[in-house]
Amino acid sequence: MAGAEIRETCLSKSQERDASVAFKIIQSNPVFKGIDSMVDLVNWAESRIGNDQVSVSLLTAGIEYINDLTRRGRDEAYLGQVQNKINRFQSYFGDDFLMKDITKDMIRAWIRGEAKDLSPFTGKQRTNTTRSNELVFLKGWFNFAVGYDYISKSPCDGVKSYGKNKYEVECLSIDKALEFMKIASDYSPEAECYFALSLYAGLRPEELRPVDQAEQVCWEDFTWRGKGRSTLAVGYKVGKVTSRRVVTLPEICVKHIELHARDSGPVIESSYARWRGVKDYIRAKAGYKVYGQHFRHIDPDLSKISNDNDRPAYVRDVLRHTAISYRLELFPDKNEVAKWAGNSPAVIDQHYRALVKGDKERTPLEYARDFFKE
Repeated sequence: MAGAEIRETCLSKSQERDASVAFKIIQSNPVFKGIDSMVDLVNWAESRIGNDQVSVSLLTAGIEYINDLTRRGRDEAYLGQVQNKINRFQSYFGDDFLMKDITKDMIRAWIRGEAKDLSPFTGKQRTNTTRSNELVFLKGWFNFAVGYDYISKSPCDGVKSYGKNKYEVECLSIDKALEFMKIASDYSPEAECYFALSLYAGLRPEELRPVDQAEQVCWEDFTWRGKGRSTLAVGYKVGKVTSRRVVTLPEICVKHIELHARDSGPVIESSYARWRGVKDYIRAKAGYKVYGQHFRHIDPDLSKISNDNDRPAYVRDVLRHTAISYRLELFPDKNEVAKWAGNSPAVIDQHYRALVKGDKERTPLEYARDFFKE
């Protein structure tokens, strides 16, 4: 019949409209990623009826969380860090332990790490920043589990963070910086390059030697242009930030590293675990308080006294802080120094301004010039 409607389903018009709406929801909601048909959707819903999610183990939840982060484009370095945290959690409770059986008290104990707590921090010195970062990871994982109906509520809800450690930024004297360089140069070419790039170019530890398998600074990232113009390009996947920066290398830094340069490959080839021992040894050799277990194989005698209370505490990232402080004294434009260091101008102004004091013979500017003197 002319104008008659031809219909190929047994569904009513109302049911067809509902199906159309359902498909739009599937396509727009990331929770349903991978579900391509109404049959898939019904099977997915059926698997969750009757509290089937109680059978989801830590192992399964961990695999699915990593898969979800991968689909969302997180880089390999971040995925590796999350996977290590998941592995540690699973190793304490067991792969077959159910997500629903993790309680708020367990989460509190995990990040607290007091005597008899089931926690990787028990009996170890850990900063509030470390504990808080662990809670951030757990919140992300368990919130993912809630979103996928593995659990009805996150055990992290209501668990209080320990906050971040606040400490004064410090700047090493010229003599102390030279002492570090002498110890590092005597130890190995790797150590000389690491400390020169930290002290004079302000590189972050995680840019030079991150966790294994993560992106790091390599020799092919350097461009040798001659006196005062050589540069290092720190890629967006390297270290802390997600943007690329180009670091102009002071000539004193080039003097230390160019002799050891190669065409390609990581500047620091040692594994993350081995390199931690090397850094701790050099810090202890320079007189700082360092827990000696990581370098006992290098210097057993020094490891026995390195944690003595009469030694000054080592300030985290003091090598980078020193480089930025002296750089700012020479080049007062905080915007330019921020680009060089990979920080925001506000951070540069807040933390590094006026840290260089000079001495009786030299003004701060003269002292900063001598710091970078070849």
